[in-house]
Amino acid sequence: MFSIDRFGLEAEITLSEFRSEAAVTSRLLQFHRLRVRRRADFVGVLLDSDAWQELVQLVDGLQAENARLEDEAARAILAERLPGAVFEPGSSERADALDREYKRLVAERAGDVS
Repeated sequence: MFSIDRFGLEAEITLSEFRSEAAVTSRLLQFHRLRVRRRADFVGVLLDSDAWQELVQLVDGLQAENARLEDEAARAILAERLPGAVFEPGSSERADALDREYKRLVAERAGDVS
């Protein structure tokens, strides 16, 4: 089975066959993923909706795993640099609260300087 970066492609269709809705539909129903060729050149990939959803779920899972690993790495760095520090995940509410507190401190210090 041909694959691109371990993404299996079970069948192929040429650009001339691609013009036939019946050919495209029958191949997608049978194989779900098609290599698209023009003469001897590979020019693309065609997926049915189920294969697309499977790919989207795979990418979402990989992104979530990447975020988890990055979070673990950030926590390890903080723990090493600031023993006993508490790591709180960010949120828009938390960022807004920090912005308000920062602005209050800046205004307070500006009042002390004058």
